[in-house]
Amino acid sequence: MLITSAIALVAGCAGLGRRVELPSEKQFEREQLRVFSDVELPKNHRLLEELTARRRDIANILLLPMSDEPIQVYLFDDEKRYQRYLKQNHPQFPNRRAFFLKNDTELKVFAYWGEFVAEDLRHEVTHGYLHATVPNIPLWLDEGLAEYFEIPRGEKGFHRQHIYFLTKHAKQNRWHPSLTRLESLVDPAKMSQLDYAESWLWVHYLLETKPEYRKLLQDQLARDRMTGKAKPLSNFLHELVGDEQDEVIGHLVELSNAMKKEQ
Repeated sequence: MLITSAIALVAGCAGLGRRVELPSEKQFEREQLRVFSDVELPKNHRLLEELTARRRDIANILLLPMSDEPIQVYLFDDEKRYQRYLKQNHPQFPNRRAFFLKNDTELKVFAYWGEFVAEDLRHEVTHGYLHATVPNIPLWLDEGLAEYFEIPRGEKGFHRQHIYFLTKHAKQNRWHPSLTRLESLVDPAKMSQLDYAESWLWVHYLLETKPEYRKLLQDQLARDRMTGKAKPLSNFLHELVGDEQDEVIGHLVELSNAMKKEQ
């Protein structure tokens, strides 16, 4: 989850016990990543290898340059220490397992070592890689890409949880896709599970269906990077497709059928 600098200026809380310091005991430098960890990790741990490789994946798939701006990753040894640090230093942050914070000068990721640490770090580090090259990336696209790249390498962003969730809501007539609605979102704290899932679906549809759709997304990111605020992607997608809402629903049906075949 992305946290902007507007929230990052909140003062620490008193009365929460002994002050929790940021992890610093173990330090690793892997290309763009500066990892500060309470956890003992081998120098070539497979998770560090995957996070480093993800940098090249993002550059190759999205046709973005690789930045050398450092991304500081703070990895706590357990959830309790992580939660205490948040309450003391960022009390207005929502209760999440991990988060990405940016301000005018720094890119930071905070997480703890737990069952979902790999998924969490893939997601939040993706934010770091993206914001290092496209600082004003639209919120829906930022989160949609992070959801896509949080899936392990080689699975092409096949997010089973989102497929199940969206399919269920569509069958109950509780959700209809709308890219223009997603493009209106500006506050990360107000994004729902449905917003995350639908953002992922549009990204997966653009990247994994037709080459011209992937190019459209690549071109949009290039425009965002060069101008700071490009026209919404929905404008270009509608010109190219015409019935993009029906198509994205059809794509979800195909994904749901593929998931059923796995069972």
